[in-house]
Amino acid sequence: MREMLTTENRLQERLAKHTGTTSLYWSKHNTANFQFPPLTEENIRDRTFGSYQIRMAKFYIIEHIRQSQTNEEEMEFLVELCNKHDDLVRARFQSRHSNNKKHIATVQFDNHKQQPIDEWYCTCSAGAREVGMYSHITALLWHLGVNKAVISTDNHPLSASRLIKAINDSTHFSENDSNSDDDASALNDSDTNNSEDDLS
Repeated sequence: MREMLTTENRLQERLAKHTGTTSLYWSKHNTANFQFPPLTEENIRDRTFGSYQIRMAKFYIIEHIRQSQTNEEEMEFLVELCNKHDDLVRARFQSRHSNNKKHIATVQFDNHKQQPIDEWYCTCSAGAREVGMYSHITALLWHLGVNKAVISTDNHPLSASRLIKAINDSTHFSENDSNSDDDASALNDSDTNNSEDDLS
C-alpha cells in the first residue's frame, strides 16, 4: 500500500487526455433518475481509513442539495454525466473556505463488478492520491451508493439516518475544523503516525 502513495492517479490521467478538440462533454442530471451501483457503509469505510471523511461528507451532501427547478416542492442532488463514457459521474462541491471555488469529484465505476468503484479523482489539492478517500468523493459515493440518491422529505434535507448512526458509533475522529477541503492534513497526520504494519 505504501507504493500507492506515489502512484499516479489513473483517472486523473484519463481525464487529462481529453483536452482541446477531444474534450469530454458533461450534462447535469438529478441523481433520483440515475442508476448507480449500491454500496454499503463498509465499502466506504474501507476506503476512507477513518470517520473524518464520513463526518465531513454529511455537510457536503447537505450543502449540495438544492430546490428542484422543475418542482418547487422537491429537492435534488445534481451530478454530471459524461456524454461519451457511461462509467463516469462527477459532482461539483462548494469549497468550505471560498465561495468562488468548487471542487470537482469524479468517480469511475462498473455496474457489473462486485466491487464497482474502479477509480476516483478530485480537483482539490490532494485529490489525486489513491490512498484514502477524500470528503468530496466520500460525499458523492455515500449519496449515490449508500443513500441510493434518496432525499428525505422531512425537515432534514438529507436522508442520512445511517450516516448519523455511523458517525455516532465512531470513536476517534478529528474535531479540528481548520482542516482543508482536501483533507490533506488529516491524511498527512495518518501517514506520519501510522506504522508500516498499519499500512500493509
